[in-house]
Amino acid sequence: MNVVSNPDTIARGTFANTAVTIGVFDGVHRGHTEVIRTLARIKRDEGRSASILLTFDTHPLAVTHPEMVPPLLTTLDEKLYVLREMEIDCAVIEHFSAETAAIDYRSYIARRLVETLGMKHLVVGYDFHLGRGREGSRERLLEEARRLDFTVTVVPPVVLQGSVISSTKIRRDILDHRLEHAARCLGRPYFFEASVVRGEGLGALIGFPTANVVVGPSGKILPPGGVYAVEVDAHARRFGGMMNIGTAPTMHADGERHVEVHLFDFTGELYDERIRVHCLRFIREEKRFGGPAELRAQLMQDRQMAYAILEKKH
Repeated sequence: MNVVSNPDTIARGTFANTAVTIGVFDGVHRGHTEVIRTLARIKRDEGRSASILLTFDTHPLAVTHPEMVPPLLTTLDEKLYVLREMEIDCAVIEHFSAETAAIDYRSYIARRLVETLGMKHLVVGYDFHLGRGREGSRERLLEEARRLDFTVTVVPPVVLQGSVISSTKIRRDILDHRLEHAARCLGRPYFFEASVVRGEGLGALIGFPTANVVVGPSGKILPPGGVYAVEVDAHARRFGGMMNIGTAPTMHADGERHVEVHLFDFTGELYDERIRVHCLRFIREEKRFGGPAELRAQLMQDRQMAYAILEKKH
């Protein structure tokens, strides 16, 4: 998959006769996946020159209604990581600004989609709207399709257990510890990327060394405080492990929120590395213990539960 970080750098005539989809695609969940599969099928069946996915470098609500912007399921880098595994020829990243938000849907379709991306077939989800004030409804897209000579396919919603899959519902699952249900909606376990920083080394003192991680950007959603079974991509491998999110009151007195990951069967250092943490299942709430020995005994139980979860997954 080729990635274009600024569509304004695309020379006129670079693309022609393409199939295009456009959207935020936060989480790249199973509803989004169905849109992308439809895009790839149309490209093959209709002999289009390329399948192009256009997305944005920030959530549009962060610009139009900052007070309403939701926490992100995927940062831009995480989104591209997932998209690279899909049948897409080119991902185009549009910088979403106040100027972008002010463009009417007709101008955006004509200039960006048809002229810049050479679009002849547009694939969108059932709830898609485009342009200033979300004025570009399905009916208006079809009007523009007739005027500018392109085709539109609207992909119906994906339903799981009688409920339409959506980014909003997946966020709620994560915040309610419903990670397995979130994974079914996403098509993969929920994950986040993080940087490993130096901690105090307190976990190693009780036989559970941890990687202290910083998750960025700040708008990224995390599960609530507690202990979780996880898988971690590090050193070009995937390790099983467990994670604590919270203040770690038994070992820390600062009251600050920490994210600490203990990797099974790992030796070495991870300082200053980027890792990817896949959240599998909630194990228990965080609590204060009587001391390091009591905490260690609980962590040994947590580890056995995490091992059982990992064994069941595989």
